[in-house]
Amino acid sequence: MMVVENLLDVKSYFAGEVKDNFVVQYEKMLKSNAFYEAGGLHETEEETAECIKVLRSTGEASSVTRISEYQIGGEFTCVDDVLARIREAHRDIFKA
Repeated sequence: MMVVENLLDVKSYFAGEVKDNFVVQYEKMLKSNAFYEAGGLHETEEETAECIKVLRSTGEASSVTRISEYQIGGEFTCVDDVLARIREAHRDIFKA
């Protein structure tokens, strides 16, 4: 059995507000389990997960490093809660 993550939605936040080598990105994923049975591949839907990631470009073509990841649900009940935390906790990524 393997876990499959299908990307459902991506959004960029703080465009124009963060320094050139940083990205704040929202992702909504559908996580499911995949397995082989009776000669075919079967997939069972499990859950939808949302998060916002703070990413930094490494300077190499299309390569980024994850600085932080914030899951929506639990401590952060909505996107706005996460964005407020990022503004507070990652002041250094914003342009002066």
